[in-house]
Amino acid sequence: MSVQIRIVFFLIALLTMGGLAAGAVLMAQGHHAWLSALCYVVALVIAGFGFMLRRRYVKPLTAESQH
Repeated sequence: MSVQIRIVFFLIALLTMGGLAAGAVLMAQGHHAWLSALCYVVALVIAGFGFMLRRRYVKPLTAESQH
């Protein structure tokens, strides 16, 4: 995996964790339910985007390359 792809995955993971943490904080405060739900939805969309990129750019190991 190239360095650029690793950096992109790291940033996607950071954004996902930040969105989930922000949603949890907003839910704990109890004042902004719609904003909390929006944070969760955006975080899940970002995580899905990361999995989509992973499937497209990270090639799986074949049985021949493992030996």
